[in-house]
Amino acid sequence: MPKILLPLLLVIVLANSLNAGKSHPTWSVEKANDWYSEIDWPVGVNFVPSTAINQLEMWQEDTFDPETIDRELAWAASIGMNTMRVFLHDLAWKQDPKGFLQRVDQYLEIADSHGIRTMLVFFDGVWHPYPKAGKQMDPIPGLHNSGWLQSPGRIILEDDEKIAALEPYVKAVLKRFKDDDRVLIWDLFNEPENANGGSYGPDSEYPDLPKEAKMERVTVLLKKVFQWAREVELTQPITVGLWGAPRWLEEPLPIDQLIIDHSDIISFHSYRSPEETQRMVDGLKKLGRPLMCTEYVAREHGSTFQTILPIFAKDRVGAYNWGLVDGKTQTIYPWKSWKEPFKSEPEIWHHEVFRKDGTPYSEEEVSLIKKLTSEVE
Repeated sequence: MPKILLPLLLVIVLANSLNAGKSHPTWSVEKANDWYSEIDWPVGVNFVPSTAINQLEMWQEDTFDPETIDRELAWAASIGMNTMRVFLHDLAWKQDPKGFLQRVDQYLEIADSHGIRTMLVFFDGVWHPYPKAGKQMDPIPGLHNSGWLQSPGRIILEDDEKIAALEPYVKAVLKRFKDDDRVLIWDLFNEPENANGGSYGPDSEYPDLPKEAKMERVTVLLKKVFQWAREVELTQPITVGLWGAPRWLEEPLPIDQLIIDHSDIISFHSYRSPEETQRMVDGLKKLGRPLMCTEYVAREHGSTFQTILPIFAKDRVGAYNWGLVDGKTQTIYPWKSWKEPFKSEPEIWHHEVFRKDGTPYSEEEVSLIKKLTSEVE
């Protein structure tokens, strides 16, 4: 080899080693807005089939239910919905990596057949902190989300090595679907620092991490998952939702600022009044990025389709209410059912749009959804 080529070769090798695993930057405001201008106004739900109590029951081979998924997504499409927010689970991948990816692909095929694109969610900080693969528990009668699971569980969150071991899961899913048009956007972590005090507090049989400890541990994972996602050259944007009291408008905590700084699209939750929801939208619009509300509708709290969806339509904010069909998650019951489970169906449903037979909980609601989704491009 000529001597003159050696320095050049060394430069190339060094550059390649420095770029190995290098993260790509957050999308520019211009790129994010260009992407959003090219898609239909996203309106849909946080979807789990009515036959699944949680993410594992949705994705494990023995309980994966494509027939119910197909039937229920058809109901969603019939009222103008064009997107779903769907939760994955690290244990579903760990026990059967190949089968899990095949089932996700099958779900996406079904959704696509109904004109529905999907926001896939990797991790979730809410509800039961000790998930286990295998047969899942039966619903506790009258109790909201009695079997929903965190991902990862507390045991993983408390261990740096176990957190690092989640990287293959995240990257396997991202690499499989990174160029897949059926995936609209990636949501990396749902309500990461939620300490679940009302359901799995310190006096619970299954206590979650204390609030400050959980904040510390999920921040470790959140930083890593942002990095892992950026190391895969995605064609879709990524987001993590802001949630709870909108402190992030004036006094964001470090975790809020981390989310804002690293999300391509700004997403948030609002189970609040129309006035408070409009304030959130107005405040977040100042960031200049497209907005998606990835959880809303808590009817008895004044968050309804009639009060909130017109706000999102006016400002073209993506809208995902919680729940499609009354089923094993039992989210027709309110959060307060954790203090005392209900004995019968509540007069005012907390979440969900359809009954098990496909009839709407409210004809007025579905008429409004149809109207707005046909009017807003």
